[in-house]
Amino acid sequence: MKVELESCLNEYDEFLKNNICTFYQSRKYLNFLEKILKIKTEFITAIENRKMIGVMPFFRKKTNLGTVVNSLPFFGSYGGVISDQKEARKNIIDFLNEYNKENDVLSSVIIENPFESSEIYEKYYEFNEKERRMIQCLKFNNISKDELWNNFEQRVRRSIRKAEKNLVSVEYSVPDNKLLDDFYKTHVANISSKNGATKPKGFFKILKDSFIVGKDYDILSAIHDSEPIAYLLVFYFKSFTEYYMPAYSVDKSDLQGTSLLIWESMKKSLANNMKYYNFGGTHMEQKSLYNFKKGWGTGDFYYNYYVYGNFSKINELGENLLKENFKNFYVYNYGKLSN
Repeated sequence: MKVELESCLNEYDEFLKNNICTFYQSRKYLNFLEKILKIKTEFITAIENRKMIGVMPFFRKKTNLGTVVNSLPFFGSYGGVISDQKEARKNIIDFLNEYNKENDVLSSVIIENPFESSEIYEKYYEFNEKERRMIQCLKFNNISKDELWNNFEQRVRRSIRKAEKNLVSVEYSVPDNKLLDDFYKTHVANISSKNGATKPKGFFKILKDSFIVGKDYDILSAIHDSEPIAYLLVFYFKSFTEYYMPAYSVDKSDLQGTSLLIWESMKKSLANNMKYYNFGGTHMEQKSLYNFKKGWGTGDFYYNYYVYGNFSKINELGENLLKENFKNFYVYNYGKLSN
């Protein structure tokens, strides 16, 4: 078996067809990240008999402060090794361990796929910090629309009925500049009010250039009195629907537009035979958000950030300098820094 670093993989899409992976490891999403980050994807591959049997995509940000490696960067995108062969997975991790030691690596982070086992990273990755995370995901399990409805908590059903009673409608929107500009402004207003990190300004333009609307993604709009009051961006890949970005007008939140958008999105996902509706990450302290997602019948899926890092240097550099130089990359849990 040969393990090596590559910058271009023509067989990547074909390989993914027969292996467990998520939207975040797809070729289109990696191309999307390349445009946002202005950095090329790199791949650690395992080859046997001239055939790829394992791969790990990652991005490397190199500065005069050092190098940060993420598999994968940008708002907690899942990464890690893609392979159904244990030896290939081990050898790819061994390769990354050597890479981390031989280069000026400040931090090297694997964000594991929540739908796979952690065993390979626990046994073979030479991490010195691990952070537990959680996503909430609904598994459809060939359920009917009526069964799905009955599985929602009463407050969820009540919210959807309230939106319908208030004559809120749903449109699958054509992503023109006006709609995307309003969606983005609403997103920024929502996230800024919570002191969160907003998506970059060019996010939606790159989205349009990277994905096909109706096939790879949808933007749903909740309309009341001919005006949009909420938006939802979802992605589709293999058997997954990814609930990626909601945004709503705060002064219209009582009309429950977001709940209606989720329900309409779920109905389309059922019709398209999706198996998972992934609500994405929830921080442990976000109780109200956790309960909101739980009301839709989600289960909890735990996963880890595996971090190999030079923590004394990270602490010396400090949060502000690291954020400035490694934007959209995960370096370390800054809350643990001493300065």
